[in-house]
Amino acid sequence: MTDAPSPPVPVWVIESAQPGGCGPAHALAGRLGCSFRRLRETAFVEGESPTPGLVLTAGFSAGMAGLSLHRKLKVPVVHCCGIRSVALAGSRVFDEVILSGWHVSKRKSRRVFPVLGPLSVVSPALYERAERLWRERLEHLPRPRIAVWLETGWSDSVADAMLAARQIELSMRLFGGSVMVTIGEGVLTAFANAFAEGLGSCIKLVWRHGEPDDNPGLGFTACADAVIIYGTRVSVLVEAAASVLPLFLGHVPGRFGGYNSLARVLLERGNARIFDSDFSPWPREALDETGRAAAFIRQRFGL
Repeated sequence: MTDAPSPPVPVWVIESAQPGGCGPAHALAGRLGCSFRRLRETAFVEGESPTPGLVLTAGFSAGMAGLSLHRKLKVPVVHCCGIRSVALAGSRVFDEVILSGWHVSKRKSRRVFPVLGPLSVVSPALYERAERLWRERLEHLPRPRIAVWLETGWSDSVADAMLAARQIELSMRLFGGSVMVTIGEGVLTAFANAFAEGLGSCIKLVWRHGEPDDNPGLGFTACADAVIIYGTRVSVLVEAAASVLPLFLGHVPGRFGGYNSLARVLLERGNARIFDSDFSPWPREALDETGRAAAFIRQRFGL
């Protein structure tokens, strides 16, 4: 008796310089609702593996590998990139290009699907799962619960950290509740200490990057009633915006940089507000551009 051939994997993912991380093609593949296979090399697949229904690529060398598979296997290729000129050039050779940018242009280009911000694995559904996992662990904290993401880039001043934390403390005195703080990589120890000290008598949980437990940021946010971001990491802004919570920025965005551009767009769309001591919610939609792109790809290629 011979072994039955392995069933085809609907999607292959090839990314440049992503040996262990999750790049845009991987993030998109995870939202397609089907199994996928990650590849580092493509030469060995000829004649050994069933042909996939779609190849997702990100990065120059991965894009070239994807085009090679397109020629050999006659399989459609979708390329993920963040530069408009590259996307327009790629639209001539790829079956579709997912263009991540700080603005979604209203002008439509053939074979270019624009999304706001980088593609992310974090989604409203992921927050729902995180809430179920963290619900019992955080149920002792009184509401309203405020999730705070403290990241680098907005200030290195200890005085600024103390002032920001005291603003939260004053609000907590008015509304009651508790604070859950996630301190990210690169935040100076003195800055983090000043922020924690400035929270004063607040009921709080504080996690710092480098502590033995896994980063609880998603769990904290999933079980919170509002979220405040201090810092300029684009990935954190995108992840927080994927929740359905009131999203506040702890500081006014600056003039330059991807975070600032994306933050200004979210403020203009009413998807975020500057924190001014009030945690009251307002109607806002969760930012789920990866889900929107995945729905388009499923329909476009019949997955």
